[in-house]
Amino acid sequence: MNTTYFLNCVAGNLFHTKESPTIPAQYYIGLSSSTPAIDGSGVNEPSTDAGYQRLLLTNLSEPVDGLVSNEQDINFDESTANWGTITHYVIYDSPTADDGNLLMFGELSTPRSVETATIMTIKSGYLKLLVQNPA
Repeated sequence: MNTTYFLNCVAGNLFHTKESPTIPAQYYIGLSSSTPAIDGSGVNEPSTDAGYQRLLLTNLSEPVDGLVSNEQDINFDESTANWGTITHYVIYDSPTADDGNLLMFGELSTPRSVETATIMTIKSGYLKLLVQNPA
């Protein structure tokens, strides 16, 4: 799912009707234990005190019918405390937790309880990104 902010950013830059803010040069993936909203609110990321940090999103496939996916596993750092039950991935334009603009988000196929000493992984090919929202 794409946020309204991101859709407006892409459309404005694509059609040269509003080119500020620019489309981000880098994207950062994170995790949420709550369901984000299309307006960018509702994200609940784990605490950075528990070993959590967003990761630079790299190793994405070329688009096929508008769909891009991860070509390698995405491995978050090992948790140093409980992160709770993670239900969603989130993509931001900032590497800093609780900062930046939420651009995209999606529900994980299976919620994951992340306890101390757990490495959260999004397997290769599981992340599916489209710059449109389902009808």
